[in-house]
Amino acid sequence: MCGLDKKFALVTGGARGIGFACIKQLLINGIEGVTLVDIDVAAGRKSTDNLQDEFGVEKVIFIEADISKGNQVEEAFKKSVAHWKHLDIVINNAGIAEEQNWEPSILTNCMGTVHGTLRGLEYMSTKRNGRGGTIVNLSSISGVYPVPPLPVYAATKSFIAMMGRCLGNSIYEDHNDVKVLTVCPGATVTDMDPTEVVTNSFCPNSHEIYKEFVEKAVLQSADDCAKIIVKVMLEGKGGTVWVISGNKSRQIDFSSIYQQCAF
Repeated sequence: MCGLDKKFALVTGGARGIGFACIKQLLINGIEGVTLVDIDVAAGRKSTDNLQDEFGVEKVIFIEADISKGNQVEEAFKKSVAHWKHLDIVINNAGIAEEQNWEPSILTNCMGTVHGTLRGLEYMSTKRNGRGGTIVNLSSISGVYPVPPLPVYAATKSFIAMMGRCLGNSIYEDHNDVKVLTVCPGATVTDMDPTEVVTNSFCPNSHEIYKEFVEKAVLQSADDCAKIIVKVMLEGKGGTVWVISGNKSRQIDFSSIYQQCAF
């Protein structure tokens, strides 16, 4: 695929699910090297071994990091750039869903994505000795369409989408030569199942409501979702937000919101 030759990427939450699938798609399409970042050491090493067996030992490295902690994110970026000598793509994928013990969701989904995005800008900006690049932040369909049983998770994903729209603005891209865009996967088959962590203390039937929501959705595989993410990454414009659902992608049109907010 045009655009990945001699490029290097860093993917958070890359040990499984959509993150792992994105790494695999990058490698299939000819990227030079990828850093897999994950908090789960055992899963991270196993996934790295599997990718190295398929694509070559020289193609993938693993770095352990808790993305909610800025110092660990900084260290992961330093190690990645020291190894590959360059950084061209950052995919901030790592995220969790937990409605009862909700603080880790905010720390990981919000702060983790901020850490990854700002470090990506720092290392890729042409104003800071980088060679430009692309940042893809993974939000969720729940970040643009309310899913009531997952209020905290949905709010964190809405945060990610708005941050991407702001940092993807031309005032940043023109200055740094770094494109920032957001993708919002719909129902995707992964290891992360929010069904058991939906809030129930204020809504006793929240589990049933969420199950009905999932049952109505058109499921997609992580691999199919990742294929579209890579395509959007290469072809989408900075600041745009894309829903990826049912193996299809659509850019969200926010123009009506602008009109309603223009007093």
